[in-house]
Amino acid sequence: MHWSNTQLAEIKYYCTSTRCRTSFPCYPFSWQIETILEIFFFYSIKKFQIEDIKEFYKTLRVQKPRSDGLRNPSPRQIAQALERMENVRHVGENCYQIIDANISFYADELEYGYRKGFVQYFMEEHTC
Repeated sequence: MHWSNTQLAEIKYYCTSTRCRTSFPCYPFSWQIETILEIFFFYSIKKFQIEDIKEFYKTLRVQKPRSDGLRNPSPRQIAQALERMENVRHVGENCYQIIDANISFYADELEYGYRKGFVQYFMEEHTC
């Protein structure tokens, strides 16, 4: 998946910043997957593959909760989490479609981050 610099800055703010009012790395795994789907939906990504979620974790370098190291979920773990969600449909081999997602919390947090200048910090990181 290819993210623009602006999108990547927004996502990094939301998922990695200590200034964000959420704590994505501390979410239970199923909440993280649901949040990732909300982020995809916010940016009009409605179809995705398990590899896209793996790439998301790798790109953002999401820390494991309560331990050292990066979270690196297996395709099986991701598929199991997706199977339990009602807003996702399996449409092919490792391919899924998001039917609906509540993006208001993500949008509200981005608005807060822009207002406070926190998102801009991550944008500067991508313009150098």
